[in-house]
Amino acid sequence: MIYVTGDIHGEIDISKLNTQNFSQAKAGDYLIVCGDFGLIWDMKPSRAEEYWMKWLSEKPWITLFVDGNHENFDRLKNYPITEEWGGKVQKIYDKVYHLMRGEIYLIEGKKIFTFGGAFSHDKMYRREGISWWEDELPTKEECEYAIANLKTVGDTVDVIITHDAPKSIARRYGYDRVDMSQVYATDKEDITAFLEHISHFVNYKQWYCGHYHMDFDDSESFHFLYQTILKIDM
Repeated sequence: MIYVTGDIHGEIDISKLNTQNFSQAKAGDYLIVCGDFGLIWDMKPSRAEEYWMKWLSEKPWITLFVDGNHENFDRLKNYPITEEWGGKVQKIYDKVYHLMRGEIYLIEGKKIFTFGGAFSHDKMYRREGISWWEDELPTKEECEYAIANLKTVGDTVDVIITHDAPKSIARRYGYDRVDMSQVYATDKEDITAFLEHISHFVNYKQWYCGHYHMDFDDSESFHFLYQTILKIDM
């Protein structure tokens, strides 16, 4: 089985994964976190990080996550890249893997497209390299890679996992992002615009995202997740 949930923000919201709240997963199952994994946060591994990584590794399931905007990207990018489930991953710890941007994985017979990252609306309150990293947004190359990879499967997948949402969906709930090109004087792309773009040509059955701290179905096929843990059952 594959389960999916929203942000865990390191130890802040990880309690939803304890046995009292999530007991149905069995050995060999998968749990996907839709960004803001947050355990790779401090400048170097801390005792708390080691504790929670070990805690996850001892659970029966395999933990997978896309990156959100609250990750230490300076550290995350230094983990070696390997291949699992037909796509590129970074193994973070035993049974804990980062699913990378633009990859397509085949897990339990389901094609899963992943694209992490999001815009930090609270950027002005954060310190670069300490609590905020510019790599929260994708580059043009990452977006082009994702589109090319989708072409290899005929622009058709079963599941899309992201942290942010397409621009039109975000706007429906009052999240009308500023022009990100004016905030970042770099090569970073407007991620909500990119996700909007792929939403118009990719055929998918279910799309799950985090970031907005709400549990809500925008439609039968698009789901915001935070505390809820859903089974991907199609």
